[in-house]
Amino acid sequence: TIVSGAVAERTRMSAYLGYSTVLTMFVYPVVVHWQWSSQGWLSPFRTPGTPFLGVGMIDFAGCGAVHMVGGLSALLGAFFVGPRLGRFDAEGNVIDIPGHSATLQALGTFI
Repeated sequence: TIVSGAVAERTRMSAYLGYSTVLTMFVYPVVVHWQWSSQGWLSPFRTPGTPFLGVGMIDFAGCGAVHMVGGLSALLGAFFVGPRLGRFDAEGNVIDIPGHSATLQALGTFI
């Protein structure tokens, strides 16, 4: 997922599971309600008033809600967790992290 890629190798599994549980149970349903419910403030089909900015937000197949929540959660997760260990030296200079296997990288691209 977007979030797991942003915090990979920087959090404990239990912390990531807790983060994912909170997102799945509390954050994502609220955002989905905003967009998909006829009472949601982002819905183009808002019944008790006018849609947001007069048009609302049309979400094709749910991609807007999924990627907005995932992207913002990944950004916040990476910000709070900080950079990967070994990415910077004591003076703050960047240390290159070399690639591991070009073959496996290409295989992952095709899969």
